[in-house]
Amino acid sequence: MIESLLIKNVASYDTNIGCELNDLKKVNFFFGHNGSGKSTIARYLHNVSLDDSEKTNEFDDCVQNGYDEQNHHILVFDENFIQENFNKDRFLKGVFSLNEANETIDTKIEETEIKIDNLEKEKTRKEKLLSKLLEDQNKKKTELLNYCWSKRNSFLSFSKLSLAHKKSKPNHLDKLREILKNPTKQLTIQNLTDRYNSLYENKISEISSTIDPKIYGNLRRIENQLEPLLREIIVGNEDVNIAPLIEMLNNRNWVEKGIEYLEKTDTVCPFCQEETIDDELRNQFNEYFDRTYKEKISLIEDLLNKYNEASYSLLQNILKIQNSFNPDNKVSSLYIKIRDFLAENKVVIENKIDNSNEKKNISSIKSFKTELSNIIKLIEENNKNFSELDQNKKGLISDIWVFMANKSKARIQAFDNRKLKYSRLNSLANDLKDKYDEEISNLKLSVESLRGQTVNTADAVNNINVILRNAGFTSFEIAEKDKINNISHYYLKRPGSNNTNGIFKSLSEGEKSFISFLYFYQLCIGTDDIENNSSKKKIIVIDDPVSSLDSQALFVISTLIHQLILQKGNDNKPNRKVFKNENIKQVFILTHNIYFYKEVSFNKRPICTDFWHYQVSKVNNKTEITGQYNKAVLDDYSLLWTNIKDLKGNLPTNSSFNISIANTMRRIIESYTNFLGLGNDSWSAILSEDQNSPEYYIKCAFISSINDESHKVSTLDGVYYQKISRVQPQLLFDIFKDIFESIGKEHYEMMMEEEILVTN
Repeated sequence: MIESLLIKNVASYDTNIGCELNDLKKVNFFFGHNGSGKSTIARYLHNVSLDDSEKTNEFDDCVQNGYDEQNHHILVFDENFIQENFNKDRFLKGVFSLNEANETIDTKIEETEIKIDNLEKEKTRKEKLLSKLLEDQNKKKTELLNYCWSKRNSFLSFSKLSLAHKKSKPNHLDKLREILKNPTKQLTIQNLTDRYNSLYENKISEISSTIDPKIYGNLRRIENQLEPLLREIIVGNEDVNIAPLIEMLNNRNWVEKGIEYLEKTDTVCPFCQEETIDDELRNQFNEYFDRTYKEKISLIEDLLNKYNEASYSLLQNILKIQNSFNPDNKVSSLYIKIRDFLAENKVVIENKIDNSNEKKNISSIKSFKTELSNIIKLIEENNKNFSELDQNKKGLISDIWVFMANKSKARIQAFDNRKLKYSRLNSLANDLKDKYDEEISNLKLSVESLRGQTVNTADAVNNINVILRNAGFTSFEIAEKDKINNISHYYLKRPGSNNTNGIFKSLSEGEKSFISFLYFYQLCIGTDDIENNSSKKKIIVIDDPVSSLDSQALFVISTLIHQLILQKGNDNKPNRKVFKNENIKQVFILTHNIYFYKEVSFNKRPICTDFWHYQVSKVNNKTEITGQYNKAVLDDYSLLWTNIKDLKGNLPTNSSFNISIANTMRRIIESYTNFLGLGNDSWSAILSEDQNSPEYYIKCAFISSINDESHKVSTLDGVYYQKISRVQPQLLFDIFKDIFESIGKEHYEMMMEEEILVTN
């Protein structure tokens, strides 16, 4: 049996949510106006019954639960059924009936089916156990898959890196399992992040420049030459008379510069601009700044020039590296520090030249040896990474998988331990299920063999023709044409004619619908394919079988459907929830016709009580389905009947409500007879009445509401109402019932919910 339906993303059903129907019953009534979405349900159930090669992708998002193609056979009556079985061909496929089966064979079949049912129940118990185990296993597996997959979240920021199995959680888990087969190393997220940034975020290119050791060595040699000169106190000849004056001035450099001008000024002092210079003073200056002094100062000056050149070379060397390689600004920072460092040393050397008698010290470039070496190492590492870039990226990805495997290890081991328990239980349950399957298969073969002895096509044909005649369809009948492969074919024929051409096309829409349903009905109580479907339980779907029928056919079809959904018995509650026809598993009835809906779902009939009512409606162009145990539809017409029924149950003691009661009854009669199209002559209900009796005039007042002409020509309406206002209320109800005895006795009993005796 179909237990649930999800209709989604088809026709007017919502694309995302759709309509979900759970806990479906054996009998399911659906009411909804045309275009509300009823037929979509019927079309989907028909699609479910097709072979995979015949299914349409229109219903790919729809889901059903409970249908078993090995044990169920879906029969759908709708417009497509009429088209497929009649409009395309003249012949009807053979109908095999079991209604006149030999009593002995029927008993054997019943006994065998009881055994099958018991075995099916045992099998179902084991299947439920398997299903529960599988559900729990799948739940735990899903949890494991989600947990292991979540370990990828740590690397979401690694946007330039691509991990395998982006869309496959199972493959992701398989890879983790493969990694855990071998010992793994421990890794940290910080280590992986640093490596990712180095390989992906930082641009890597080969660096052709590095710190030139020759420049560094040259600078060190100049430093070594300068250091003793800077520490030495360099003074002139202190034995010269002018020496105390120069010492007092404490500025040899200033004096020395002034002497250079003596060659140009001759006797004029470059300091005071007076003619105070003579040969003696000039000799004293020359003696003070002797050759040794000048050589040392000149040497310092020469070393300063070399120092400047070496410093410039070193800075240019670093600057060149900085322009192409500057990780974390380490090269640029070192450039600034060395630049400032060299500038300070230059100032010290220049100060020594100006103040040669002072000891000076400069810092050695050696203090930057470690930092310069680190730059060299960084360049070497960079170039190595550049040459091994692809290899390192693969290594990083591999380590990320190792990291995720380590994080998932405990969960994977716990699931694997649980899986062993699942396997043992599954094996035991499957062994028992296989045993039941074998026994059930053998019993079904026995049932199929028995049913093969009860096929009676003539009985089915006679049944259809009898129903046609009894329903007033006397202009045609079904006749057997021939048999092919023991399957009878039939055609429609006029009584007394053997013409087989074009008869069906001449039928009215009501006749086509009616004969189509009669054929469908025979399929429901028998089978159209004994070889494939005889052992299957039927799921019957009936979609709007009375769209173009008159009231006579409506009540016939309602009666036939009542036979399909007849309860097994009313002796106990369980039997009332079971179909009398054990070959029927479930029935879906869908209609937009309110009268048919009321008739077919009338709860006073002895139908299967395992039913549910659904109302199908379209809101904002989207189908919605609501359901309840009682009828889902209560229209104005039904409300009128409810009012009459309530008044009858609490009958007024005076006639003050008579006009209101009579008007309600008139509206019911008018609505009902308009629907019937005056199929019965309602005036015949009063032909035998005494025209002098009060009942006669009251019945005339009611019946006059049936025909517009009676309203126009009747001059006695006022008299009728005066008489109505004075009679006892009970008389109105009696007359109302008498009228329906003529125009619709069964409908009256149904709507008033009076007990109906049905002979089964």
